[in-house]
Amino acid sequence: MMSSDDDLSSWEEAPANRRIDLVGGGAILFESDGFRVLESRGRTRSPLHAYESMTHVYVADQMLLIGLNSKLLTIRNGRFRDPEEGPSDARRLLLSRLAERPDGRHWLDEMDRLDRLGNRKTVSWVTWTTVVLCVFGTWFQLRDPMIEQVGAFVPDLFTRGEFWRGVTAHFLHGLPRLPFHLAVNVGGLVVLGHLVERPLGSWRTAAILGAGAIGTIAGIQFGDQQTVLGSSGLVSALAGAILALEFNYPESLPAFWRLPRRLFVAVLILQFVVIDRLLSDYVAGGAHLGGFLAGYFAAWNLGRPTLESLIPTPPQRLAAYVTAVFLILGILGSLPLMRHDMNALERHASRLLNSPTRLDLYPHENAAAWFIATGGGASSAALEYAVALADRAVASTQRMHPDILDTLAEALFQRGDRVGALLTIEEAIRLVPSEPYFIEQRRRFTGERAEDDRPPPPGSAPQDQSVDGDDLLPHPIDLNAPRMTI
Repeated sequence: MMSSDDDLSSWEEAPANRRIDLVGGGAILFESDGFRVLESRGRTRSPLHAYESMTHVYVADQMLLIGLNSKLLTIRNGRFRDPEEGPSDARRLLLSRLAERPDGRHWLDEMDRLDRLGNRKTVSWVTWTTVVLCVFGTWFQLRDPMIEQVGAFVPDLFTRGEFWRGVTAHFLHGLPRLPFHLAVNVGGLVVLGHLVERPLGSWRTAAILGAGAIGTIAGIQFGDQQTVLGSSGLVSALAGAILALEFNYPESLPAFWRLPRRLFVAVLILQFVVIDRLLSDYVAGGAHLGGFLAGYFAAWNLGRPTLESLIPTPPQRLAAYVTAVFLILGILGSLPLMRHDMNALERHASRLLNSPTRLDLYPHENAAAWFIATGGGASSAALEYAVALADRAVASTQRMHPDILDTLAEALFQRGDRVGALLTIEEAIRLVPSEPYFIEQRRRFTGERAEDDRPPPPGSAPQDQSVDGDDLLPHPIDLNAPRMTI
């Protein structure tokens, strides 16, 4: 992007012609009340754009941008017969015609204000902070896949007190599709975040993302969706904010911060009407819609972008502070369960047992049962929880998942039910008779191997090495378990 080399005050020197021809037979026609852009050798009739409808005219590196109250017009520099001077000549002529109109000087001053707004040096702190949180969340997931079980948004657990999930779910991404899922969401955050944070500033952008997070969670709840994770609810909130600015405050946006309105709306319709419906088993459309609506109304209510409005009002500061506080509380609230604290695991197990039996909950049930059974120091009540949870997970998978059968066997063994543990581990052995891990587990349960000499899970260490329970992942981490991404 480059700044035009002509100052707005030099409009009197604009060329006197009323037409600028374009390569391919098109032209820009300058009439007394407005201008037209003709395409396809004049065969396509252009509407008349009143000069007063122009909000900003800018010569960028690749095209001439003409912002109007109703749309953004773009003309590639290569379409001018003189790509170097043609766009600047067209800009000068447009501004000279505008200056001749009543209140013309006022509109030229407004364009100068937009130039100063757009050319100020700024850093999109909130956008980049959100991106960093997504990257860190993914990094923690790769180090410990259990993070997904702790941080994903699960409506039943959220309503029973695990409120941190309304925060952490936005910064985690689906592991089987992680590179694509993360890349799409981070790309959306970077592109759309800059288009929101530059005109509105960091304070108001933080408030918009906070509103978007709330709208996303509300959309998931309203849509009766299951386990959900991903940041595209926040991306949708930014898209809603951009549309609110475009529809309500187009005269306050530099042309180079605007998107072609029809194209942008078409993409949104494609997302909400086609993609979200076709992929409804994998994509949480309710989260997208909730985030979008929240972002739209938040940006609309936060007001017009101006240089003066970049200094936040007390209510805007409060909204940003509240967003930051909820972010911190959400992360801190998840830490006890992430660290497999036994008290936190027991509370988590109680919530799971009080939730309706659903297929998407079995990885959570299995994980909680495993960590209670192997963490050491579990109370008899906690072990009862572990057995009940593992039994539910086994039933949900129709007793066809050997690793979940092993979790039930371990929980029964720790509770003191050796017979039940042996019968259950033999079911796992029948499913995978060639896996030595389950055979070694059976030897523990029969007393041929020490009780505290738990074999390492398949592929993690040589079979003659013992592994402490705190170092073991709950197996399985079923990456194909029912979940939805946003």
